[in-house]
Order: sequence, then structure tokens, then C-alpha cells
Amino acid sequence: MAARALTTLLMMPLMVSALERLDDTSMSDVVAQEGVVLRSEYEIQIDAVQYFDEDDFGSITMSNVNVATRDQLVVDLDVVQGDVGSDRDGRSGIRFTNRALPIDLSVDAVKVNGKTLGGVGMRNLDTGGIDPLVVDVWAGGYDLNNNNLADESGFTVDVTIPKETSYDLYYTDDGSELSMTVDHCSSYSGTTCTAGGIKFAGITFDVTADGLRIGIPEVAGQVNIRNFKLNESVFNDITLQNFTIPTGGYLTLGAPDVAGESAINFNAYFAAGTGFDFIYFDTDDQQFNATVSFNALASDAGNAATNYFYVKDGSINVESGSDKGIKIALGDAVANTGGVRGSMSIDDIMFKPTGGADAPVLGSLKMNLEVLPGSYLEVMGH
Repeated sequence: MAARALTTLLMMPLMVSALERLDDTSMSDVVAQEGVVLRSEYEIQIDAVQYFDEDDFGSITMSNVNVATRDQLVVDLDVVQGDVGSDRDGRSGIRFTNRALPIDLSVDAVKVNGKTLGGVGMRNLDTGGIDPLVVDVWAGGYDLNNNNLADESGFTVDVTIPKETSYDLYYTDDGSELSMTVDHCSSYSGTTCTAGGIKFAGITFDVTADGLRIGIPEVAGQVNIRNFKLNESVFNDITLQNFTIPTGGYLTLGAPDVAGESAINFNAYFAAGTGFDFIYFDTDDQQFNATVSFNALASDAGNAATNYFYVKDGSINVESGSDKGIKIALGDAVANTGGVRGSMSIDDIMFKPTGGADAPVLGSLKMNLEVLPGSYLEVMGH
């Protein structure tokens, strides 16, 4: 015992010296990494998530919500600073980064005032594990006073999705399922994706008098919708690319205007010049190509307040009775307000074999639209 005590006393100066060297010298060679790594596996079952309008006019409910991981989820959490000269300059944000997102989501029923719209979900989400999926969340939403400062309520989200990502989306009702597989690859070498991905920049979320305001983001990248089908019957494939989205567009979602109605009110404003390339692939290996764009009517163009293609005072409702279904109203028929107003162009229309040389352009189509309130579309099961 005495020998061990003596040995310990003799070693203490060496231990203190080592600690001092690590503190004063060695620590300068240690590379510090900011942020936190979160690892988790979980399954969350929620009986119901409900939104109630503050005037008790209505509620939106998602029932039997299930969120679950198929494998370990690893997320890096960091604080980031906005780039100098950008609209994020001087702002701090939270960045979520991960290379695998093995999450499935299902909602058995989306209900408005107790009437179901059907169920929705996402499954088989795979980000490829090569490039990271990045989500940045910034304080401050829609810049109402155009001063580029985070002095507004709400928040802004930027999302970067890697090229290897794919996932299945589905909608179910009365035993039928409408589903699709979505990916963002623009170029392949064999079965390996060599280019692609998509970025959504500037998705703003704010609460306004009209409800939730969602700012339409800038979009760079490609969306491929594959195996678009009803149950097992495949319809077609669709690709959207070369997006042009000027700033200023937005959506609003709100509760019904009258107590007891089962409706979601909405407005959709697309800034003039919004557009994309549309490619439709049919089951006979033929494709239809066109450039689609949305503009204000000539009489509305040039005015910042009206320079939009818009759907105003619309609503999504659930009808009851023997012919129940989803009713999408374009405008408020009772108040005789809203509707659809704008110009839609479909340019450089062509048909060609998939993978073949460019075909001659067949022409273009332009439609000036003014859909009056009272118009609607109803989708019913059978």
C-alpha cells in the first residue's frame, strides 16, 4: 500500500504537467466542430392533429398520423450565418443536414369539420447516402416592408435535395390508391445518377388575416414523376424542369367563412412570368414537350398589385350525400368575388419518340382566362 501511495505521489507532477501542456499547447491543435449530432430511431402514432380557426368557424384534422424511421436517423444540427450581400445577410439560421432520411409518413384521414378528404402519405424515402439533404430555417418570413431585415413575424425555409433522392407519394380514398414515385435526377450513366437534385429557396410562412401565408420559393432543379398510377394501372410519367419563378408569388390557406362549413379557403398568386418545361411520357414510348408559363392579363400587367396569374377566394370542400366528393370552388359564388384571372401560354409544342432527336415544333397555344365565381370542379368516387 505504501509503495502504491509513493508511486502515485511521484507521478502527480507528471500528470499535472501533462494536463497543463494539453490545456496550453495541444488544445490549439484540436479542430473544433460546431453543432450537435442527433441520432434517433422512433415510431410516433398520433390519434389526431387539429387546427381550429380562432373564430370557431371550422377545424382541419389529420387523424391516425404515423411517423416512423426504417433505420437509424442521423441529423447534424448547426447554426449558420447568411451570406454577405444576400437577403440572409446579418441573419442567423438553423441548419439540419443528413445523408439518409429513412422516414415513412402516413395520415389515414384528412378531415374538414369531421368530413374526410381521404388519406395521404409518403413511403420509401431514400436520399442516396452520398450528398446531404440540407434544410435551413431562418427567422423572419415575408418581407412586408422590403427592408431585407428579419423584422417580420414568421420564418423562412430553404431546402436542398440531393440528386439521388426518391420517394413514393400516395392518396387513398374508398379503397382506391393514387400513387407516384418522385425523383430529381437529370442525367444517368447506366443506372447511376450523375446530375440533378432540386433546391427550394425562400419558402416563407406567416400568419395573416387570411390564414397561413406560404411564399412560393425560387426553384432550381428537376422533378420526375414516375409510375403515376391508380391502384396497379400505370398512366404515364411526367418531368418538370427549367423552372422560372419570379419573386412575389404566394398561397394562403384559411378556415371557412361561415361556422359549420367544411371548407378550406385558399388564394393562389403566381408572379407574372412563372413557368417551367413540361414533358409527358406515354406508355407507347412517345413524349409530349412544351413550355408552360403564367402571366397577368394585358390589362393587369405592369401594376405590382395585379401583375399575377391568380385564383382568388377559392375553397376546397367535402360534399355529403350519395354523390359525395371533393369540391374545388373557383371563387366565392355567394359574395360573387374572386375566380381565376390571367394568361396561360403553352409554347414550342412537339411530339417525338422518347430519346429520339428533336421533332419539329407544332406550334404554341395562348389562353386568356377569366373564370367567374361560381365555377367549380367536383371529384367523386365510384
